[in-house]
Amino acid sequence: MMAPFVYEQARADAPFHVQIWRGRIEPRPANATSIKVTGRIVRLFRNKGRALHWGQKVSFTIPIVKPEGSDTPVLDGTIRHAWESIGPARYLEAFLESWNGEIDLVRSQVAAIRRPTWRPVYKPNAKGFLFEGNVRPRMQA
Repeated sequence: MMAPFVYEQARADAPFHVQIWRGRIEPRPANATSIKVTGRIVRLFRNKGRALHWGQKVSFTIPIVKPEGSDTPVLDGTIRHAWESIGPARYLEAFLESWNGEIDLVRSQVAAIRRPTWRPVYKPNAKGFLFEGNVRPRMQA
């Protein structure tokens, strides 16, 4: 990880801040280090250049922690999310950018949320590395 101000600045500068609804939840891919998330935009809090619109289908990749017993993760600025909190979430709030026509997550800044809200759950001026969201992960039996 990098210093907290790097992630704080990434949120402040992100061109897009959205909440999305995921209609289809995929099971965790075996030995995956990232998952491709597809959903529809249900809230737009920041939309520089008006590149996105309500109801638009977007896809982006979220880095996830490798399953237990896997190799040691690479040390870099990527924050890897726990599958248990992000994978089964119906709603996500994320800071995004567009690069070469693709939508990308900004510095791993995504969180599971209970439902869409009129104001951001994940405040752009939040301090620290990452917002954990407002959904508790389901425990596996």
